[in-house]
Amino acid sequence: MDLHSFLNSYFLLVLLCLLNISTINLAKPSKQETVLFGGEFPALYVIGDSLVDSGNNNHLETKVKSNFSPYGSDFEGGKPTGRFSNGKTIADYIAIYYGLPLVPAYLGLSEEEKNNISTGFNYASASCGILPDTGKLMGKCLSLSVQVDMFKETIANNLKKNFKKSELRKHLAESLFMTAIGVNDYAFFFNMTTDANEFANKLLHDYLIQIERLHKLGARKFFINNIKPLGCYPNMVAKTVPRGSCNDPLNLAISIFNTKLIKSLSRMSQKFNKISFLYSDYFNYMLGLRGPSSNQVGSSLLNVTSPCCPEVYDGGLITSCTSGSIACKAPDTHIFFDPFHPTQLANYMYAIACFHERSICHVLKN
Repeated sequence: MDLHSFLNSYFLLVLLCLLNISTINLAKPSKQETVLFGGEFPALYVIGDSLVDSGNNNHLETKVKSNFSPYGSDFEGGKPTGRFSNGKTIADYIAIYYGLPLVPAYLGLSEEEKNNISTGFNYASASCGILPDTGKLMGKCLSLSVQVDMFKETIANNLKKNFKKSELRKHLAESLFMTAIGVNDYAFFFNMTTDANEFANKLLHDYLIQIERLHKLGARKFFINNIKPLGCYPNMVAKTVPRGSCNDPLNLAISIFNTKLIKSLSRMSQKFNKISFLYSDYFNYMLGLRGPSSNQVGSSLLNVTSPCCPEVYDGGLITSCTSGSIACKAPDTHIFFDPFHPTQLANYMYAIACFHERSICHVLKN
């Protein structure tokens, strides 16, 4: 069964069984199932952008925030947290799968709380990217290098208080480091006059520097998401002809980066001692939700071209989901909650495809 057929079948099952995905924990492995990437991680450290931001931008001077309704309508307690969705993110479902608590936003914690947490932190920041200037037009955000800087501070200021030197080394080596970043670099700086190969090389160079920094700090196990197909997102397809079709040249440019990324990670796994990568093909996962062809309006059972919030979307540059927006009544009928981010259902289906179907996630061999 291909990914698209599987996801459609699973969505039908969700509807028929009336599953409450805001509380259900099917993402956990069954007793008979081998845990992907081994499991038994003591902590999850999350680095990324708005796909996995759990509230860091709440504490920054920026226009890019989601700490207001209708965001969070299906999260625990029905309250907005700063997650850019109606509920859980893919980082949340990864934590659930591996039996870890949901990872708190680093900037939302007091020093005392940071000192008492040993199961991981979330440094992700909406609108930021790999390049240091990405997203800065919207206000302050935490670029990839800044997030790694914050992790380094975490080790020095917090983790060293909880662990002896040898214990800390073991904790870091056994923890899982997740990254989901890079799409904003394309959103802010890439255009049709940009050399796609040169742009990908620049991004990859800067990205790998930070992965190497994490390795030097003690990280050994990485969960790497490639860059999503921005050309198929509502803010893009609202402007294409025919309306609803993907911007294929943009997706092609992103796929160049993704191809280079997986090859570079394979080489890195051979270069460095005891480093391993779980590679997540988020790009093709999102394309699979649309149907067999990216240049079609979509053949999915779900609404794949329009966001839930705002319910009426014209594709305008300043039209987005705000505190005054009217959202759709059934987010689970949409892939996108707002013009840039997936619904909780799409994130949940990602967990199924990654961990149970294992059609989009695999461990890179040395």
